[in-house]
Amino acid sequence: MPISLRAAALRTALERAVDAPARLLAVEHGMRVYATAPDPSDTAAWERAMSALRSADRWGSTTASGVPEIWAEVHDEVSP
Repeated sequence: MPISLRAAALRTALERAVDAPARLLAVEHGMRVYATAPDPSDTAAWERAMSALRSADRWGSTTASGVPEIWAEVHDEVSP
């Protein structure tokens, strides 16, 4: 599935923020990007990550995989 420029930019921003690959998941209303959460003491990485997260329609965090992750969702992938 091709992704929008907005979803691609969000993925790139999160990858740069955490210095690790991010993964994409198609969700009901768009695309969700997951990335490993920065180290709690890395203020600079968290500032970059939060900047990227704020550009999304929804964002949050999870530890469902056993590793702390941040996620962000964009809704511009939805067809009318």
